[in-house]
Amino acid sequence: MRLDKYLSDATAFSRREIRGLVKRRAITVNGCAAAGADMKVDEKQDTICVNNQTVLYRKFIYLMLNKPQGYLSATEDDRDPVVVELVPEELKHFAVFPVGRLDKDTEGLLLLTNDGQFDHELMSPRKNLYKRYYA
Repeated sequence: MRLDKYLSDATAFSRREIRGLVKRRAITVNGCAAAGADMKVDEKQDTICVNNQTVLYRKFIYLMLNKPQGYLSATEDDRDPVVVELVPEELKHFAVFPVGRLDKDTEGLLLLTNDGQFDHELMSPRKNLYKRYYA
């Protein structure tokens, strides 16, 4: 995988910002300054640091949220607040979405992810996954 792809997936840095960090020698791969944003890295074996902070590669994330009343189980809405607004700033670049739905006036556990296959496995009617709701 290219270094810029690794870092753009794992951090909030854009590829343009990553090229600038490489030029400033702020990115290291296995303790050595990165040769270029296009250099190949192994997400399982290489240690990548930005400004001396180790960056762990995560393609998918899974979050549990205790959804409060008044929020919609959606990614955007013009009138009401949505659950993705509750995601911490450092995780917003993962562009998570809710798995399933809870009504606006309902509170409780809601999963958020950026893994479409995971969402499909849980929500597809063909999977016959048992769910229990208390209202």
